[in-house]
Amino acid sequence: MRAYKNILPVLRYFYGVAWVYDKLYFLTVAANILVTGFSPFINIFVPKLIIDELLGKRDLSVLVPLVAALVLLNLAVSFANNFIKYFIGKSHVRLEQRFNEILAEKCLSMDFAHTENADVLNQRVKAERGMSWYSGGMEGLTQAVTLFVSGIITLLGTVYVIGKLSPLLFTGLIAVTVVNMFIVARMSKASAQFVKDMVETNRRFSYYCWGLKSFKFGKDIRLYNAAPLIAQRTEKYINEDWTAQRKFNRSQNCHVAATTFLNAAQQALVYGYLGVRVVMRLITVGEFQMLVTAALSFANSLGSIVDTIINLAKIADFMNEFCVFLHLPDVTRSGKRPVLDTDAHTFEFRDVSFKYPNAEQYSLRHVSLTLKAGSKLSVVGRNGAGKTTFIKLLCHLYDPTEGEILLDGVNISEYDLDSYRKLLSVVFQDYKLIAFSLRENIAANETADDARVLDAAAKAGFDERLQKLENGLDTAVFKDFDKNGVEFSGGESQKIAIARAVYKNAPITVLDEPTAALDPMAEYDIYNRFDSLIGNKTAIYISHRLSSCRFCDNIAVFKDGEIIQYGPHSALVKDETGEYFTMWRAQAKYYERV
Repeated sequence: MRAYKNILPVLRYFYGVAWVYDKLYFLTVAANILVTGFSPFINIFVPKLIIDELLGKRDLSVLVPLVAALVLLNLAVSFANNFIKYFIGKSHVRLEQRFNEILAEKCLSMDFAHTENADVLNQRVKAERGMSWYSGGMEGLTQAVTLFVSGIITLLGTVYVIGKLSPLLFTGLIAVTVVNMFIVARMSKASAQFVKDMVETNRRFSYYCWGLKSFKFGKDIRLYNAAPLIAQRTEKYINEDWTAQRKFNRSQNCHVAATTFLNAAQQALVYGYLGVRVVMRLITVGEFQMLVTAALSFANSLGSIVDTIINLAKIADFMNEFCVFLHLPDVTRSGKRPVLDTDAHTFEFRDVSFKYPNAEQYSLRHVSLTLKAGSKLSVVGRNGAGKTTFIKLLCHLYDPTEGEILLDGVNISEYDLDSYRKLLSVVFQDYKLIAFSLRENIAANETADDARVLDAAAKAGFDERLQKLENGLDTAVFKDFDKNGVEFSGGESQKIAIARAVYKNAPITVLDEPTAALDPMAEYDIYNRFDSLIGNKTAIYISHRLSSCRFCDNIAVFKDGEIIQYGPHSALVKDETGEYFTMWRAQAKYYERV
């Protein structure tokens, strides 16, 4: 019953969007319903008149117009159907694009926490497929609505015809239809459940079979001979799919055989009953033909209505997954308070603890520190110590599980989220460049101040490479859409990402492993540019290379999600029992001096 409850909400939402986006769509759909609903009556009434005339007076002046009317009316219906479907098809293309835009907008705007949640990722797949081949999207929905409404029109007309000439025929037709309805309902329910059960398997299969075909994995697959592993994993999910498919097909084949038998029984009933009435001279041959056609149209329309309701429930169930994804609630608190228009901001972590959704262990425990305006903080620690989680909380990508984060003495959840994030220029370790132009990658916008872009590139140490590019800032990043695009090296890409942070010109700069992909000379150059790169802005560095710590006012040493040491490099390096000294000594051979 849950699927049937989804029908009205789904109709309201999707046709509500369609009404705003393309009002002419409804006119063409209405025309299609009327043509589809009334067209069967052409072949119900006109052939009856022709047959009665052939068995009666055989007057050509009557027969010829009747035959011409039959041909011309059917041609007109065929032409109207093609004409209407052409315009409906164009509307469906536009609507499909619109709903893809809505889905993309949700993916881009939803809370970051959702993007790291496997349940949400599965829901996104359900939303995508629920709007495509699972349901047929707006095209599938409208086809079902058209069949339902036009089926009612045809049903009412055939009820009148049969009720007037042979009312007892209803009993048998309805009995067969009820049994057929039960079988179709079971088929539809099983089909919908099968598709849902296969979502996780199909998502994994898509990743292994399609995602790993991307050339970006080419070097690793070849150098580590990973192809057999990937092929083995792909085969595993193919086998899972086929096993489930075979089981499902066996069940469906039984249902199909039952409906085939019922259809044959229905035809035997109609022809047998009406044939007897002709023999008994209760109806004419023309009426026999009319009633046979009407009876079959009645059964088809009634069956179509029932099937359509079942199918509409299935379609609504799938398309509702799109609505479920769109209405995922925000989990990050956002207030309406504006951030003060100043570059002098103070951050405070006050006894902050955090664990990721569905995780059992805390990633951060009792973290407390203050970051004053213009100060430089280095965050160090071994892998998994909680450094990146610390930055995610600072960026308000997650809310703390316990404790609070303050900006200028106010809990950051009270600030408008977009306004708050404008304070931050961040380069994460797993930064991403996009297959846009170099200018758009640095400015993160279609419009850019080229002078500022060039200045940001220079501060990030990318100016020499930029001067060698034939197309300059118009150079396409990657070759996805431009054969002349450039696949930049890891170090060059990292400089572009740093330039993007510089261009934003936010009061607080966060660099997560800013030199991880750079060679020693490039790293040295970045640190020499430190003052011009950051200036008087507040800065946070996450780094495994402790040489960067000497540029900072204070160092926070993380271990197992806690800050175990805090202070300047000169103080921490003197504590020979501390974690920082241990890490420093392990890297000391790479430094000229302490």
